[in-house]
Amino acid sequence: MFFGIFRTYHWAYPKYFVSGESMFPTYKEEEVIQIISHGRPERFDVVVLRPPENPEGRYLKRVIGLPGERIDYRGGKLFVNKKEVADPFGKETEDFNWGEFSIDPISEGYYFILGDNRSVSQDSRHFGLITRRQILGIVKEGNTK
Repeated sequence: MFFGIFRTYHWAYPKYFVSGESMFPTYKEEEVIQIISHGRPERFDVVVLRPPENPEGRYLKRVIGLPGERIDYRGGKLFVNKKEVADPFGKETEDFNWGEFSIDPISEGYYFILGDNRSVSQDSRHFGLITRRQILGIVKEGNTK
């Protein structure tokens, strides 16, 4: 029975090793993270997801835009539905053409995600919105070693 509980826990709340610099300085290479939630992500939650161009891969990114929102970055500042929202990594975000993201609201079931190290991150700026189904879970605050 113990092994059944152990296996169920690790299936429902898996651990991952951080690989790459896209979430630096929040998470560093080789840190261990654990998913604790399979609920609906909120703004600035860090999530583990399956990237659209590599469904077998895993990315660690921060949720920026939620369903029903219009988002934009101008002068290193995040605007959600034309209102400024504090983003601790916004100053690292260059202005670029958001196209549909700033004109049309994000569709239900979709999210806009960015890495904290915006200069090297492959994220929604490159491959577009992600679906709720691509999100494997929300990362526990703090790290485990």
